[in-house]
Amino acid sequence: EDAAEAPVDAWWHQEEGEVDDALLQEAEKRAAELLPDSGGTTWARACGAGSYGRPWEFVVGLVGKPSAGKSTFFNAATRPEQSDREAAMAPHPFTTIDPNVGPGWFAAPCPSARMGSEAAASVQSEHGAAPGGRRRLPLLVKDVAGLVPGAYLGRGRGNAFLNDLCEADSLVHVVDASGRSDREGVDQGAVSASASGDKSAPGTDPLDEVSWVRREIHLWIFCNIRAKWDSVRKRARMATTHLAREALADRLFTLFTGYRASRQLAMQVYEAAGFSLPGMAEVVFGFGEYDLHLLVASFLRARFPIVVALNKIDLPEAGPRVERTKEVLGSACVAVSARSEWWLYDNQRKGHLTYTEGGGAESVVLAAGGPAAVKDQWEKVRPVLEAYGRTGVLEVLSAAVGRRRPLYVCPVADLGSLEPLQKPSGSKVAAAGPPLATMLLLRPLSTVEEAFAALKHEEMLRGDFVRAEVLTDFATKATRVLKRDDTLAKESEAHEAIVLKVLTNKKAK
Repeated sequence: EDAAEAPVDAWWHQEEGEVDDALLQEAEKRAAELLPDSGGTTWARACGAGSYGRPWEFVVGLVGKPSAGKSTFFNAATRPEQSDREAAMAPHPFTTIDPNVGPGWFAAPCPSARMGSEAAASVQSEHGAAPGGRRRLPLLVKDVAGLVPGAYLGRGRGNAFLNDLCEADSLVHVVDASGRSDREGVDQGAVSASASGDKSAPGTDPLDEVSWVRREIHLWIFCNIRAKWDSVRKRARMATTHLAREALADRLFTLFTGYRASRQLAMQVYEAAGFSLPGMAEVVFGFGEYDLHLLVASFLRARFPIVVALNKIDLPEAGPRVERTKEVLGSACVAVSARSEWWLYDNQRKGHLTYTEGGGAESVVLAAGGPAAVKDQWEKVRPVLEAYGRTGVLEVLSAAVGRRRPLYVCPVADLGSLEPLQKPSGSKVAAAGPPLATMLLLRPLSTVEEAFAALKHEEMLRGDFVRAEVLTDFATKATRVLKRDDTLAKESEAHEAIVLKVLTNKKAK
């Protein structure tokens, strides 16, 4: 059967806006079962545009409809020191037209959590501490223009918005948990705080918002691939030799590499979705619309993990909606008040108060003799921190990074003293830094060789590799020797910080 001879009404010949939503929803549900949010690290090794052998410059992309509070979240996350570095904030659609990109912070696990209290007190992270015995690490935050229904068809900024996401390693979906703004981002004012889930109740449902935004991203990829499906079927029909089968695989998997994913990732996702590689020609030739939806839904879960920021918890309508949404999404969502975080930081840089990023109400101290307006506003912000324990901005970014299960590596020159390896410049750590001051973020399943290459890339080591050791017990100083091609951390250890010493035939600078 040639592509030209396929039925005119075949599913892959449908117009861009023609999609069977029931099949899409069924496929998304099945993909969630096959690739759960708590899945392993195999996917991440083949994801993204960055390479191994250097520190992971993690990028979190902010998605969501207009007026969900993304620009406020961006400012709260990146904490600009000057007003000209702030993203524009306003309660109307498309405040952001071009992507805002800025450095932000997340909380990483610290090895000091496994040390005695006296030893842990000597540990000072080069980027500072974070609440909960963690440490701050840098990342990049990318905020793009608001998404509206039909963006995959070109509405709003359409594909320009979606293409901006390709640089992201994980996504934070900023949702208006108050329900005040409609799908177009227009503020409807105060609405009912009913938590009944009644679709006829005033205001928008955060769960509905989560669904349609994911649908837009899904259909962006689905429609792009469906438009080229004739070429895939043609190769499937002709795949009677080994070379022809390789050509089929190359054609299908290459359709996914434009989203900053590797061919290997696409192949792994194909198998995880339950499709056979040995019988690929027959399987792909028989693909229905549901099968492609399943493949795309599985790919999205591997390539673009999403954590939902239930924003605007400072508004009274948000409370019941947050509770209902957390019951459904669990750890895949975090309650957030970007406006509170931004207010705290803005007044801290003005000298009106001190505040620990990610901390609770107890971490806020108003300056003596400060403006009365600051004191009055603090009485409005305080209940948010007391109710939720924090503003949630640092936590949702940390969750987004954690979904990719990176490796946190503290390189040391000596496993006894835990003296850190130093960067030659640009670090706040002194030449003889405190124990475990330095930490690098590496991609999941990185090998010792790749960790060594990352340290050389940062000019923290020079010379040729001799051997590597990781500290396995802080009390006894027990270590494990690793070879070049050994994976740096076992799956069970991936959530902990790794203390690593690499011996070379030359001293570090």
